[in-house]
Amino acid sequence: MRLRAVEYKDVDLIFKWENDESMWAITETQRPFSHATIKNYVEIAQNEDIYTAKQLRLMIEINENEVAVGCVDLYDFEPQNFKACVGILIDRDFQRKGYAFQALNILRNYAFNVLNIHNLYAFVPQDNIASKRLFEKAGFNHTAVLQNWFFRNNKYKDVNVYQYLQ
Repeated sequence: MRLRAVEYKDVDLIFKWENDESMWAITETQRPFSHATIKNYVEIAQNEDIYTAKQLRLMIEINENEVAVGCVDLYDFEPQNFKACVGILIDRDFQRKGYAFQALNILRNYAFNVLNIHNLYAFVPQDNIASKRLFEKAGFNHTAVLQNWFFRNNKYKDVNVYQYLQ
């Protein structure tokens, strides 16, 4: 497995993921994205670094067949405080195969050793059991509960904060 930069060949896959309404509750998306918007995002992502964009998306690719099975994001990057939030998505067809755990470990090493980040954190809805287990298995510590953080389906949901400090 490897993490690689976003490429033009990823436009259709990112379009599919970003427009999956079942994921909107996790990503805070409230509207669909056009194909042109995703294509523009990919073009910009290829030319901006994390210091300019304050975010970085990397595709999770399985080496043996070069299939992108998901992506990991560093966002809300704060270089002055050496911290970034982590997001991860694995395509439905590839879930429960250990790819998220492997990718998170690769991302953590990259963030600490290349970007000199000191604090990685993630917001995980309390009812997302799979993500809670993932971050705990990867060594992230549960440090807080943010109450009524998300409003979905006419009710508030709490979110867990997980941190990994270098």
